[in-house]
Amino acid sequence: MPARRAAGAAPAAGPPMAARTPPTVTTSLFAPQGFALTGVAQVPTVDGPLKVLVLKMRAASLRDYRLRTRARREQYGLAATSLDLRGDVTLYLTKFSGCIEGLLCVTFSPDGLPAPPPVVPPFVFMTQVSAEQARW
Repeated sequence: MPARRAAGAAPAAGPPMAARTPPTVTTSLFAPQGFALTGVAQVPTVDGPLKVLVLKMRAASLRDYRLRTRARREQYGLAATSLDLRGDVTLYLTKFSGCIEGLLCVTFSPDGLPAPPPVVPPFVFMTQVSAEQARW
């Protein structure tokens, strides 16, 4: 016999779902500390698994941060002149592009990641960054 939930109780929480349309983050400067592209994973969505890049870092400073997202026909945004991330930060991205040290412009995707994944030196910064963020 299946277990019953109490009246008014919320259903058991499953893994967090990624957005159907990933929000886009842009920043004019991304200066991470202890940053590494650690590999590829899958995150759940209502449409099935989504392949993502996994980026990890101890901290990061971002300048001219912009986040844009869409829900149905509505568009939403969030902006900050600067944003500092601290702690063990993990980002799940469907696409990540920018210019390393402002010179070498690259784009990474889950299907275009070299093996083994590159480890980026801790002093590297990127400019003109654009990322499709599946989930924090």
